Amino acid sequence: RFSKKKMIILSAIILGIAIVAFMSFLNAMDPFRHLRISIYNQSDYDLTNIQASLVQGDNSLNNNESGSTYVFNKDIPSGANVKFAPQLKLSGEGVVSLAFTDSRGKTYNKTVCGYTEYLSGNSYVTVTNENVTVKDECM
Repeated sequence: RFSKKKMIILSAIILGIAIVAFMSFLNAMDPFRHLRISIYNQSDYDLTNIQASLVQGDNSLNNNESGSTYVFNKDIPSGANVKFAPQLKLSGEGVVSLAFTDSRGKTYNKTVCGYTEYLSGNSYVTVTNENVTVKDECM
């Protein structure tokens, strides 16, 4: 027969296992969720005029066939980290690029998703005073 104390301990163990299993499930599903772009502004400058654009077509790198554009309406201050899911419209395949300007007026345009058919996964953009690096995990 179970005492109250044993029932509480067993319930806590089951709850702990359920939480770990749920978090593992979320991590496993992460690449299949809508595309998210994370920007880590490690520079001394604020980032403004942030836009994610989709270029579509058979030869996405050389084709100016109209895609879609998403404007991120907030500035990213120096030292801040921001994550957003650009609402882009895709039919077929495409390339996602990110354009922004820093507070000294320098404009950047980086490919954040070299190839995508589903607009899913993650792209991590790190901005420093010297350069912009991108780690893309797109699908």
